[in-house]
Amino acid sequence: METTEAATEEKKKRVKPLWYRQTIRRFTTYTQDKLRLQILNAQLENEFPSNTAQISLSPGRSVGKTGDQTGSYVDRRVELETEIRELRHKIHEVDIILGSLGKTERKLIELKYMQRFNKDFWIAGEIGMAVRSYYRMKEELIVMAAQMFGYVSREQISFEEWGWNEFTLS
Repeated sequence: METTEAATEEKKKRVKPLWYRQTIRRFTTYTQDKLRLQILNAQLENEFPSNTAQISLSPGRSVGKTGDQTGSYVDRRVELETEIRELRHKIHEVDIILGSLGKTERKLIELKYMQRFNKDFWIAGEIGMAVRSYYRMKEELIVMAAQMFGYVSREQISFEEWGWNEFTLS
């Protein structure tokens, strides 16, 4: 009984908070978001080459009704434009964060999350850091990015539970 409670408690400690996972997700989906944006732009160009509405005044299936396809075109165009706008915003936010980082920090984020190299010791070697320093910097960058994205405020982060000293993150 006691071992089950201890195992559950240990598992809870290993699960990263939601804001942490959301931040990593934003970095890992960045490349796919950029590709998706290109595809959406191409679809918008192909499906809606001009801004002129296409209204057919010919009778529909029922006599006396007009066939109006404008509504479905408008709905589809609004959907595409909304998704494009949201993706541009997401990409721009990541670009701002990456632009604010130094060369080493940016390379860490790109290698770990955007190019998906999963061996931390290899990434640490690539950026010329000790593995322990690499882990520390990675965690600090995630906290900073989560704050910038608005997923968490500094007051919501328990530095003690992370084993960090609050003054080292300044």
